[in-house]
Amino acid sequence: MTLNEAKLGIKYKIVSILGPNRSRLAEMGFNPGCEIFLESKGFDEYSVVNCRGVKVALGKNQTKYISIAEIIPEEV
Repeated sequence: MTLNEAKLGIKYKIVSILGPNRSRLAEMGFNPGCEIFLESKGFDEYSVVNCRGVKVALGKNQTKYISIAEIIPEEV
């Protein structure tokens, strides 16, 4: 699954980042293993993602290269 397909308010973990912007995304803190969640998704193809407590707006051309996995909460 890619970040492009993420649902609002669910926590995800970055699995891998591909594409031409991977170095730039890594500089912004988007690295494999990082926990993220989608805060909002606009109709203009931009998504606001919370990564390490920082909100970042990413375009569809960036989110389609970020592979994610949903974090399943552990039952106590």
